[in-house]
Amino acid sequence: MKRHKENQSSRFFLFCFLLLLLPKISLSQEFVIGVEDVPYYPLFEFKSNRNTHTKELLNKFAASKGYKFTYLPLPIKRFDTWLLEDKIDFKYPDNARWYGDASLREKFTFSQSTIKLVAGTTVLKSSLKKDATAFKSLGTLLGFHPTTWIDKIEQGEVELHEDRSTKILIKQLLEKHIDGIDLEPSVIRNYLTELGKSTEIAVIDKRYRYDVYDYHFSTIKYPEIIKEFDEFLSENKPLLEEMNKKYNIIDYKPYLQ
Repeated sequence: MKRHKENQSSRFFLFCFLLLLLPKISLSQEFVIGVEDVPYYPLFEFKSNRNTHTKELLNKFAASKGYKFTYLPLPIKRFDTWLLEDKIDFKYPDNARWYGDASLREKFTFSQSTIKLVAGTTVLKSSLKKDATAFKSLGTLLGFHPTTWIDKIEQGEVELHEDRSTKILIKQLLEKHIDGIDLEPSVIRNYLTELGKSTEIAVIDKRYRYDVYDYHFSTIKYPEIIKEFDEFLSENKPLLEEMNKKYNIIDYKPYLQ
């Protein structure tokens, strides 16, 4: 009888111990992802319920590992300090080349590329007939850095127009209030469709500098999860290609220099 009571007591304490552990186990699987607080469909758009390339990719990875991701939209102006100052676990999108300070870059662990995109200047097709030197005004989202135009902007040769709305910038281009916009072309194509305009009306002007760049997933706290994410990307290449088609992502290959 005594041994039976001892066994019951041991099981009771073991059960209590496991109950104490369960919340910790559950919490360890929940992470906060810092994302950009702008509508940038089809790449991301976190203040609506529709799916995007970013949300679908990260949610599929989370589901494969039993993680739960919560997305926290943050202002672009403070982009380079998110992981240092805000209570977030990961940041997306990110790219080491977006940080001028090498000592800052070294704090982060970056994933493999999740998607290749084009950085260029989109103009109305009719503007291709104009002399390249006639370009005097550029639109981009508030907080974005039009790196290919920085020198001309600083020298006063090109005027920079910033706005919080992707759609407003595209309307300004259509109405010829600005000469070009520095936004991802897949995003521009989506909003042209929403505005009832032909996607052929605007094109990347290859007379101006353009580049192919990557989105990455980044962290300071959890490099081991970035390693898991890299394995997920390597094992799901057909999925990534399928998602590019699903979200109508522009083909970057013609823009490789």
